[in-house]
Amino acid sequence: MKIQQIRNATLKIKYGTKTILLDPWLEDKGEGFSAPCVVPKMTGVRSPLNDLPMTINEILSDVDFCLITHIHPDHFTKDYLPKNLPFVVQNEADKKTLNDLGFECVRCFDKNSAELKIENLTITKTKALHGDNEKLAKLMGEVSGYIFFCEEKTLYVAGDTIYFDGVEKTLEKFLPDVIVLNCCEATMPTGRLIMNLCDIKSVCKKCPTSKIIATHLDSVNHALLTSDDIRSFAKKEGLNQIIVPKNGEWVCEE
Repeated sequence: MKIQQIRNATLKIKYGTKTILLDPWLEDKGEGFSAPCVVPKMTGVRSPLNDLPMTINEILSDVDFCLITHIHPDHFTKDYLPKNLPFVVQNEADKKTLNDLGFECVRCFDKNSAELKIENLTITKTKALHGDNEKLAKLMGEVSGYIFFCEEKTLYVAGDTIYFDGVEKTLEKFLPDVIVLNCCEATMPTGRLIMNLCDIKSVCKKCPTSKIIATHLDSVNHALLTSDDIRSFAKKEGLNQIIVPKNGEWVCEE
């Protein structure tokens, strides 16, 4: 297993025989959305806040398919993506969105099954909660995490979620060896959208032997935590299992 941090939640994952591009947000710096935020100086600042760490050709090289946790503008835009690139999405609604944008090869999870098989790879869709209150989570809509199975160690991509009983049950059931957490504490005036330091600590406590990869950092205007904040927290708490890769950096797990 090899995981490359691209930018924000965009990762390149080499797992088994497949190379997967997760949540491809390849939009140019400053050309995207500006979220409502609670830090006055970031109001009106357009995301992404940083450039991609490599060329589009390098990012797309050898990619077998893209996997999308949900279609929000910091997890997917159509920029630079070939229309014949295969995609896997969480549901029929997201499939229709991509089809309407002209993408030709889109596969989604069946509404009656949480499992999807691609040759020797099994991906299991897991629950996520994109908001710390009911009104916000409903506004954000359906979001998914994913568990990866094959001859490799088990990988869990939690997706845009806070720590809640759905994440806890996923950790208990699958005992993942590697866990990817979106943890910039993105927050709007209506509430917190994804994990904060307390949530990260809860995951570490639940899975003390798992490797935790912190991502979704340094790229959106409504974030309250930076990559350096996570590194300082991990050092202070003695949480050596936490890795915060720089953009472009590979993390390997044999």
